[in-house]
Amino acid sequence: MTPPRNAQLDQEKEEYRASIAEALQEDEDPLAAYEDFVKWTVQQYSADDISSGLLELLEESTRQFKDDLRYKGDLRYLKLWSAYAKQVERPTIIYSYLVKHEIGCVYALLYEEYAGALEKEGRWVACMSKCVVQVG
Repeated sequence: MTPPRNAQLDQEKEEYRASIAEALQEDEDPLAAYEDFVKWTVQQYSADDISSGLLELLEESTRQFKDDLRYKGDLRYLKLWSAYAKQVERPTIIYSYLVKHEIGCVYALLYEEYAGALEKEGRWVACMSKCVVQVG
């Protein structure tokens, strides 16, 4: 008999947690362990299942390396931040933080996601009209 799905998921989560703890102590690239856990979580749970712990995992993974210079220009790290921003109510705050701290600034993805978030908040139109007035 196979174990219930929840028990199996909990066991796998614990294995990922152990992998992260080990990676933080021993690996040259501990971000990879977080990236694997996030990918697994997205695959195993539906998007609206809060029991996945995805929001907390994304918050943890982004905060863990916020002062780590080796990840400021890492596309994987930017993608974790972007996934986190999509989970929060005001993603523009996240993108503003990234620009201010020069995280992912070498990638167009940052600016595309930031512009999309501004547009959703209705702030893109205001920005564009100001630019047009200044230019024209």
